[in-house]
Amino acid sequence: MRSVIAAIMAILGVILVLGGGASLLASALAKTRTGESAPSTVGSGSRFERGLEVAGRLPGADRLITWGVVLLALSAIAAGAITFSATATAGTN
Repeated sequence: MRSVIAAIMAILGVILVLGGGASLLASALAKTRTGESAPSTVGSGSRFERGLEVAGRLPGADRLITWGVVLLALSAIAAGAITFSATATAGTN
């Protein structure tokens, strides 16, 4: 079951990355953007809130690519390609 979930996340991640790339390419070819507004300053708050604010300012295509990369990383973790381990030892003198 774990490998099925990893495969589904990998497929969705690839679709999101390709969709974001196609969206960037289409907007570059159409040259629809005339002026970009200056980015607002990030207010004080937790890192999570600042991360959400930065993600909210990303254009749609960049969000697709970002979520695609996140899904690909999660699928690699679920498949066991990336592992994390932590060990702790207590020594006596």
